[in-house]
Amino acid sequence: MKKVSFLLLILPALLLFNRCSNDVDINADYQQIIVVYGLLDPYDDTTYLKINKAFLGPENALIMAQIPDSSEFIEKLDVRIWPEDDPQNIVYFDTITITNKESGVFYNPNQIIYFSAFQPEKDKKYMLRVLYKDTEVTSEAVTFKFETNDIITPGFAKKIAINNNTDPKPVIWNRKEEAPRYDVIIRFHYKELMEDSPDTVYRFFDWHKDTQKSLFGDEMESYYTGNTFYTALTTYVPYEDAAEEAKVTVRFTSTLEFIIEAGGKELNTYMEVTEPSSSIIQDRPEYSNIINGIGIFSSRARAIKTKKLNDVTVSLIKNDYYWLKFQY
Repeated sequence: MKKVSFLLLILPALLLFNRCSNDVDINADYQQIIVVYGLLDPYDDTTYLKINKAFLGPENALIMAQIPDSSEFIEKLDVRIWPEDDPQNIVYFDTITITNKESGVFYNPNQIIYFSAFQPEKDKKYMLRVLYKDTEVTSEAVTFKFETNDIITPGFAKKIAINNNTDPKPVIWNRKEEAPRYDVIIRFHYKELMEDSPDTVYRFFDWHKDTQKSLFGDEMESYYTGNTFYTALTTYVPYEDAAEEAKVTVRFTSTLEFIIEAGGKELNTYMEVTEPSSSIIQDRPEYSNIINGIGIFSSRARAIKTKKLNDVTVSLIKNDYYWLKFQY
């Protein structure tokens, strides 16, 4: 009887031991990891940095991401930037709350951003330091000069023709040594008047988007076709709501903007690593240039050349696409 009692006692213990030995805790011990995202732009008079902490927990990550405390520091961090050649010229960052972040995986619409009324100089290396208690995070980035005059084509003519055909036309610009990545956008601006309203409505749409990357050469190119513009014209100009479209009394063509956004070397590497892959190997190494943390600190610049449509193009829009109500 004693043997039976002993077995009855030891059997649950064995079952409990076996069950626990198969349980795996996928959450490692908590570790403070600072996440930094920032781009220096010598053509902006304010610099912004997004600084958060990585988080890990037992709940669904998508649910935890909606909680500000999961990834947001409660304490204000010591954040500073200075030029490498002038360490005493320190720029300190303060916090500001943005209130217009669109809904998504992370909490919204309010988020804390670090900012400073600081406009970096062109062609200069800057050092970044973020201090949280005993943790120091550092990085560096080099700015570069990229301006309207770097856009070679279209040229200096005030007006440009957009023909409704498939003949490729180039956008040509000077490549910068510190910027191997370029996003090209052609944006059309126009105006419209609505019935029962004295206000002019200003609208635009982007009808050409392209990305070009190169580590070599003096010039770079992106090609567009005019028929793409006219397809976009009929797609984006009319309001989806027929009643709203009926309120438009007249429209006016305005300008074309040839926008080229140049990205620094570190930003290009980060984008290449995070871009969708067509390879069967989907698991790629993460890229970060943040020492003792993760994220990206790099530079960018934007050049814009503005053109008006020539009279032939305006007439084509007005007459061949009359239902769009363009007067000129």
